Amino acid sequence: MPSPASDTATALARLGGRIRWLVLFYLSVLLLGLGGTTLIWPQLLAYHPAIAGLGIDLAALGLGGRLAACAALAVPTLPLLAAVWQALLLCRRMRRGQVFTAEVPRRLHRMGVALVATAVLQPVGSALLSLVVSIAAGGQHHIAIPLSSDYVGVAVIGAVLIAVAAAAREAVRIADENAHFV
Repeated sequence: MPSPASDTATALARLGGRIRWLVLFYLSVLLLGLGGTTLIWPQLLAYHPAIAGLGIDLAALGLGGRLAACAALAVPTLPLLAAVWQALLLCRRMRRGQVFTAEVPRRLHRMGVALVATAVLQPVGSALLSLVVSIAAGGQHHIAIPLSSDYVGVAVIGAVLIAVAAAAREAVRIADENAHFV
């Protein structure tokens, strides 16, 4: 008969594998979305809040304008990619049954910081996007800074991860301390 600890480790490993696939799916959607909406189908940028309603012919953007749009949207995406990388490394730990180690709180903390950075950089990326697209289209220079409760939500989730990481760090420290007494 398997022990409860063995059942828990198996369940965590299974969960880590499933979450890994979800994170990989998100990563592919994120990268394909970034490249697709800027380099392949720039007319989809018309739905971005920073440039919606400007009346710019986005299909006429040259390669330079498309690359500039991609770079602008990459500003808030880069920290998000860092969070995804940390999530993948965390899933690897889960699949190996290494959940209660000092590395897990570090990964959680890095994910939290990356999410907060993403939230802070979202308006910056949007402002850059509106500016570079309006310049590349040859029209009147335009800058827009859209704000959304989504940005606040991402920052709150990042802050919660930072707090969970602090609690997990303390739990690992106490567990290590107690292991020395046994």
